[in-house]
Amino acid sequence: MRVHEIQICNDLQPQYLQEVAYQAAKFSSDIKIKFDHDDLQLDVKSILGMMMIPLRSGTKITLQTRGRDEKEAIDTMCDLLENKS
Repeated sequence: MRVHEIQICNDLQPQYLQEVAYQAAKFSSDIKIKFDHDDLQLDVKSILGMMMIPLRSGTKITLQTRGRDEKEAIDTMCDLLENKS
């Protein structure tokens, strides 16, 4: 299992989150987001789930991957969520 903490730098729009979910679906590993402010956990591969939860600037999350390609999955997800300009 790989774990990485992220602070969202910019508000992420629903269309962008849909693309994140699409990219996550390419991996066989489980990919989860845990929100630091409450007990909420979200499957990144769920397009509906990703679009329902607002990821705004300053939101702190923990990204967790588990599976055969977990390193590649966490690297890609971190790049998509941390480096969005």
